[in-house]
Amino acid sequence: MSENALWTNVLLTDAGFFNPFHLRQPLTALINRLKSMVQKPFGEARVLFIPTAACDDEAKTIAEILYSELLVMGFKDENITIYNLDGTLSEAAVMSYDIMYLTGGWCQHLLEIVHKTKFDSIIKKFVFANKVYIGMSAGSVIATPNIMGCFGEPDRQDTEGLGLIQAYIDCHCNMKPDPQEKKLPLPHIMLSSHQAVAVSQSGYELIEETSARHEVEWSNPPIVGVNVFVKQELFGI
Repeated sequence: MSENALWTNVLLTDAGFFNPFHLRQPLTALINRLKSMVQKPFGEARVLFIPTAACDDEAKTIAEILYSELLVMGFKDENITIYNLDGTLSEAAVMSYDIMYLTGGWCQHLLEIVHKTKFDSIIKKFVFANKVYIGMSAGSVIATPNIMGCFGEPDRQDTEGLGLIQAYIDCHCNMKPDPQEKKLPLPHIMLSSHQAVAVSQSGYELIEETSARHEVEWSNPPIVGVNVFVKQELFGI
């Protein structure tokens, strides 16, 4: 496909493809949108899985869960490559994949590595070739024009994002006691765990699985690994 053709296959999730409060519940609306983007059976698609943002134990555990979600969805383990942006894959090798999935964690660390390795230009070539880019949390935030704008701070040159969406993204808003929409130079998209944004060259659309909407009880706030993203729940052990 020509790089000048309309690209349509960017999916920016808050928490992946299963309800993080009840990991056995798929976010069907998000999965269906991904199916329409991939345009081949999940079992045949090749996935480049990039957990570079996962710098601490919590983020690493969530990345493991996101990988397992792909297997539950029907992707094949042998078709998934874990890549930590260490320069071992050439641009041609990256372009042989159908899907690129950047997980969550430390957003600024991820962006620094993306810039340092010049992987940003490869990501854009991948997207412009109409292959599928999936973000989760940090992987979604770096798709914006500038990650500082997502936090209501002035844009900085060193925090310039990929610019795939002309909006700022605020993730995990249902995990915040009183999230407020900010008055920013670009639209402020406030994502919760049951939502994602489908992005194309012509704009973006909010996708949500309303049956997985979760209202947090703030008198007893949830704990990641205990009440949210419980690994055993997805694995059934």
